[in-house]
Amino acid sequence: MSNYTCKKCKAKLKANEAYEYRGAFACGDHFDEVIEMRDFERNQIINDEHNKTKAFKGLDLTDSTIGKANKALLKPRIEIAGKESPRLKNYERGE
Repeated sequence: MSNYTCKKCKAKLKANEAYEYRGAFACGDHFDEVIEMRDFERNQIINDEHNKTKAFKGLDLTDSTIGKANKALLKPRIEIAGKESPRLKNYERGE
């Protein structure tokens, strides 16, 4: 019975044939390529998440008067930054 699927070639794998890296499975022929794919995906997600929050760097977001005004002005961006992206969810599931 196949329990795993190679992320690269989509081959169905048995547990003793599957290699895993950061939640993604690979056959023996594609393990190195899957490592490169996962590292690339991970770096892209890190960059995306950083870009969502870099606008807040150095801003007062406390409960001070200025912080409250900043939070009010940036409310839509703060909400977006707080949500988990579909790309991150897929990555965490090994897809």
